[in-house]
Formats: sequence, structure tokens, C-alpha cells
Amino acid sequence: MLWLNPLNREHRRPLGFPKLPGAFPVLGHAPAMASDLLGLLRHAERSLGPLFWLDVGPGPDELFCMDRAIFEAFKSGPVSSDHLRGVSNEFFGESLLVFDGPPHRHMRAPMTPPFMPRGLGEVGVGAFLADGVERRVQRWARRRHVRVLAETRELALGLIFGMMGIADHELGAWEKHYRALLGFLLPINLDVPGSPRWRARRARRWLDHRLMALITAARGQGKSGLVAELARGRDDDGAGLSDQELIDNLRLLVFAGHHTTAATNAWIAAELAQRPEVWRALCEEAAGQEVPRSPRDLKRFPYAEAVFREALRLHPPVAILRRRVVSDLEIAGATVPRDTAMAMSLLHLLREPDLYPRPDEFVPDRWLNRSAPPNALELAGFGGGAHFCLGYHMAWMECVQFEVALVRALAPAGLRPQLDGPPPQVRYLPLLHPSPGMQLRFDRG
Repeated sequence: MLWLNPLNREHRRPLGFPKLPGAFPVLGHAPAMASDLLGLLRHAERSLGPLFWLDVGPGPDELFCMDRAIFEAFKSGPVSSDHLRGVSNEFFGESLLVFDGPPHRHMRAPMTPPFMPRGLGEVGVGAFLADGVERRVQRWARRRHVRVLAETRELALGLIFGMMGIADHELGAWEKHYRALLGFLLPINLDVPGSPRWRARRARRWLDHRLMALITAARGQGKSGLVAELARGRDDDGAGLSDQELIDNLRLLVFAGHHTTAATNAWIAAELAQRPEVWRALCEEAAGQEVPRSPRDLKRFPYAEAVFREALRLHPPVAILRRRVVSDLEIAGATVPRDTAMAMSLLHLLREPDLYPRPDEFVPDRWLNRSAPPNALELAGFGGGAHFCLGYHMAWMECVQFEVALVRALAPAGLRPQLDGPPPQVRYLPLLHPSPGMQLRFDRG
């Protein structure tokens, strides 16, 4: 059911593009986007064609493009992501996400090496992740019953903080303040004591003070690890990141790596619980194998990789990419003028039937026995062009580690993951994830 306003039947065409009727006062189309984003976009495309406006609530309307060419335009066309500074400058700060051109390249260059396969091996990230994932999943197996999303979120956040050198006994305080920081992303502009924005600002001061302490320590002689590698990194002109750039990008790293990986692992668990044949195939591949400890080890697990890629295709955590048009853009037989707020739906793009037969079904086998690696379009869930996700290799490794750890914890005892309750519902905001109430049990069968 689409939550559209039956009293709003107005047909408008701002800049010559149709706007979907059914928006509510103040909230716009946000209720329908939150309840069934995929259904809303398919309804709008059938009704209005490949270009249409949606009222996303607070902020300007967005022009959605459902034509496949929008991916290339977003990757290398006349668009910019600098609008994010206006959306939540206090959250994103001066991070590479909100810049294009030279400022983006200045930050991207020193941040890239630690996140490439070689860099992940040199700083010991793979082994650290493998040990942390296996410990947590073994605890799940002993409990025999878990609330999945809460557990994968706690796992992902603990791993990221651990890679940054935060001691185990401090993790609780860091997690508490980071969750409060996410109040900056809520569409609530109220700024009074006790409000989400007020609590987020207080949390940011706490986090930034401690991040600066980590950076100072990492710059000390002989220090190693992820933060040290970022602090020592240099761009093509030999310039390093400033203190504020390091703080803002570390804060972004936690957000990007935590929510996206946690949601993907939760969906992987849900799909395995509903598909015994996929679980059996995964068990056959992982039987007798150790959890992979480096990007090189991932070659031993093509089926686990296929499960990861199919979960990401059906359930991309970042379902919508947004940009600002900086010069007139020709797309789908029309001209979109500069300064237009545009949006691209990965949720729609990754389910195009001519690209993915049986697009709404979970079919890991579609990724097997291929002679070429995934192309840019198939990696769209990680962005494209200059803004391709730095954490791609880390996410790939962590999700495969999660799958293998599940097999090692459950299969020897004849157990498998099963849903304890109804199938999970999709939640689209703030990022796409399964319903928080989804529970798994580990049982025979």
C-alpha cells in the first residue's frame, strides 16, 4: 500500500517535468518513500515516465531519473555532491563526501592506500576483522537466538572503533555518543536542550575531542594502524590532511562502514534463513575452511562472494543517490537545467530485468562462473567515478568473513539459521535495512 494523499490530485510540471500527485502537507511523499520506496518509484515511472519530481519533505523537491543513462551522468557528468554541505554540514563537515574536483582529490589520495587490498593487509585489518567477526558469531551460536540487526550493528561499529585503536572498555561510550550524533540526519530542525540536534552537537564535541587525541597519538613515532596510515598519507603535491579533515573523514568512515555493512550482513542472514538450498551451498564451500584473513583469501569463497553481491543488489543500503546539476544536463530526451536537485534510484537500477533476469528474486548463482569482474554498473551500490566507496574491499571482506563464521559456528552442530517470526519488512529510512524486530534462531532442519 502506497501512503499517498488522496486529496492531492494536483498535476504540476515544474521546469516542464511532471510532479507526482499525492504529496501530504509538510511531509510530501516521505510517508510513501518510508513505507514502500520501490513501489512508489515504479508507480511514478509507469504514470509519468522516466523523469518526475518527488516532494521529499523538508528541503527542495527532487527530480528523479529512472533512465539507465543517469548512472553515467552521476559518475562523470556535470553534477556535484556539494549540496550535502547544506543538508547536514554539522554531520559531514569537511569530509571528502561533500567535495568534488581538487579538494576531493586532495583528501582522496592519502586516504586510498590503506583501503586497497595491499593496504588492508599491511595494517592487519583482515586478521583483526576475522577474529572479531568469529568471536561475535560464536557467541550468537551459543545463545541460539538473536535480534539480527541490533547484533550486526553492534558488530560493525565495534570492529570500526577497534580498527581506530579504541580500547574495548571504551566502546560503550563511543557507541552511545555516535548514535546521538546521527540526530543531525533527522529532518527535525528543533534545536533546544534535549532535542536530537542538541544531543548530536554535544556528542560531536565529545567525539571530536577524542578523535583528535587518537590522531595525535597516531602521529607519534612508530605508531601503526589505520589512523596512523591516514595521518601519514600525502596527496600528489605532498600535502597531508589537516586535523579537521582527519576528524571529519574519520567520522564519515564510521557512518559509511557501520550502517552499510551492518544492514548487508543482516540481509545476508535473513536470506540464508529463508533459503536452505543457499545455506547448504555455502556450507559445502566453507566446510573445513578458516575465516579469510586477507583480501587474497577471498578467492577461496566464490559462492560466499556471490551471496554478498546478490544481497547488496536486492538490498542496497544507500538506495538513493543525490546530486546537484552544475550545468545543463541532457538526459532521457530532455534538458535538465543547472542547480536542479536530481536523484538516482539504485533500488530501481539494480533490478532492471534486462540486466538481471528474475530481478526481484535472490539468485546468487547469477554471479558465478563469470570471466570478468563486476563492471561499474554492477558495483553501483558502492557509487561510481571519483566518489566510488573507499571501503569496497573492506565491506566485501567483512561480509564474506561473516558468512564463513556462521558456517563454522553452526554447521558442525547440524544447525542452520531460521527466521523466528515473519519475514523481515524493508525499512527505507535513513538507510535501507530490514525491520529491527527481525529475529533468528539457530536450529536443526
